[in-house]
Amino acid sequence: MDPNLRADEAEIFWLPELRASSVILVASPIAPASDEETPAPSSIAPSAAELRTHSKLVAHRTSDDGQHVLLQSGRDQCQLWLPDLQAGSRPLAAVILLDERTPHRTEAVLRFWRLLRDKPPQRAEHPPDLRRIFSLLRALDGHLGGASYRKIAERLFGTARVAAHPWKTSSLRDETIRLVRGGVALMRGGYRKFLKK
Repeated sequence: MDPNLRADEAEIFWLPELRASSVILVASPIAPASDEETPAPSSIAPSAAELRTHSKLVAHRTSDDGQHVLLQSGRDQCQLWLPDLQAGSRPLAAVILLDERTPHRTEAVLRFWRLLRDKPPQRAEHPPDLRRIFSLLRALDGHLGGASYRKIAERLFGTARVAAHPWKTSSLRDETIRLVRGGVALMRGGYRKFLKK
């Protein structure tokens, strides 16, 4: 980030080798189509030069290790790394490293592709364990903010579902209490078991 800006003003470029959601772009090894087979504009891969002037550009920085670009559409932000400073006007291709983080890298490339094509971001499908952790953290957040169990339940399950049954005997009340207790347990050290995995 720019050290001359305050933290809430600066756009942060994370180290791409540490952030699996960074998209690595290089000059495409596939030659552009010939004049007789000119592709439609929507099928042409962007170039480095086009990314620097893209309508969704938030920030751009050139450094010793290449170019770093942030594009954003609504709440969806893509960090791009172009290690080849000579890529210029050639079409770009995404590099997906084949390691334990390949699924995350693939999702990042698809998010970037959807952003370029003005397609709405796809909702990520999270495994059941991860969905439960999100619920635990949301319940904990409400609890720490002073919300009642009922208010937390309304945020987690919707006002209509909570109002459909008497609160004192509702299964949603019991589930909310379990989620709050689970969130507090995570906060008090339970998160460490995830670090061991």
